[in-house]
Amino acid sequence: MKKLFLSLFSFLFLSFVFNSIYSYPRYSAYTGDKCMDCHVNPSGGAMRNSYGTKYGKEELNMELFKKIADKMEFSPKITKDITIGGDIRLTQVDNQIPSQSNLNTFLLMQGDLYSNVQINDYLNAFISIGTDIPGVRTKSEVFGMISKLPLNSYFKAGRFTPNYGIKIVEHRAFQRLNILNTPYSADAGFEAGISPGDFSLSAGIFNGIFTEFFDGDPKKMFVASTEYTFRFDEADIFFNIGASAYTNPYSFVDPVTLETVNNNRNAFGGFFKLGIKNRVAILGEFDRLENRLAGNMTRSDFYYGELNIRLVKGIELRGQFERYNRNINMDSTSVRRISVGAAFFPFYGFETEAMVRFVNDETLMPDAKKDEFQWNFHFYF
Repeated sequence: MKKLFLSLFSFLFLSFVFNSIYSYPRYSAYTGDKCMDCHVNPSGGAMRNSYGTKYGKEELNMELFKKIADKMEFSPKITKDITIGGDIRLTQVDNQIPSQSNLNTFLLMQGDLYSNVQINDYLNAFISIGTDIPGVRTKSEVFGMISKLPLNSYFKAGRFTPNYGIKIVEHRAFQRLNILNTPYSADAGFEAGISPGDFSLSAGIFNGIFTEFFDGDPKKMFVASTEYTFRFDEADIFFNIGASAYTNPYSFVDPVTLETVNNNRNAFGGFFKLGIKNRVAILGEFDRLENRLAGNMTRSDFYYGELNIRLVKGIELRGQFERYNRNINMDSTSVRRISVGAAFFPFYGFETEAMVRFVNDETLMPDAKKDEFQWNFHFYF
């Protein structure tokens, strides 16, 4: 524990010495903007559009590194109509579990190259090529999209992550890992949405979560999400509230009896984002997953909360609370994770974040409590 706190203290100290931050759904909360305002994908994530790139350049450059940043001018445009982007994330993980050997390793969490072709004013073609993690095949995102239609509506078809809940970056968050099977949650299908004013609504049909390249199951997954933002511009406060749901019926052949077994997964939940004075962002989400497997129903609950405080331009303090109850009908099946840390962005294109995590898993008795330390290095353009 001493080593964990010393590492966090060192990071925080360096952050304060340098002076200034930014990124992800929490920035939608800060500003009251929609995810589609900054991203090519209307549901957010992955490649930034021209506004997202401009916003990042203006908001991320710390004054201490301004001269360096001015010499690092970069345009993601290859031509007028072809744009590229990318994300690279390396994580140093240090997990300390009583009676077990210490885990201290580097993990390449993300290596994505994006390209977007603006065919005309209404048509886009997007391709994301991801790096394969050894032993796990990456599902790249590829889709075509028609946008800028009446009511700010769009239609896209291809392989991409269904729009469910808050699309936070961290795929290890319990609700993203278990409800959408992240990080490899891209699925083939289509999605349509409208987004007039402060209201958004989307719905999509996909093969389903447990499918490979070819889906032989005729049953399909239906996903819907909606949200609305209340604006209090004079007070510089924005409050966004929304809800998501999906139903995912599927079948498989029992390898023993060779009989077809019908199953179903349903998930539903609500979320909110609150931004105050462009300084404080609070995010929250609750979800319930109902999984019927071979006639047995398991219900799981997920709680997620996030607090972000922008100290100055370039420095942000962060805290997260997560709780995952694997089976609400059974005792001692939950795991709780509390994380505290900070992030800093010296200039556009690079961020680093350190977090200490305190995990209490009731299923790991007597070693229920364990501590984690993560240091992330993120390069993006």
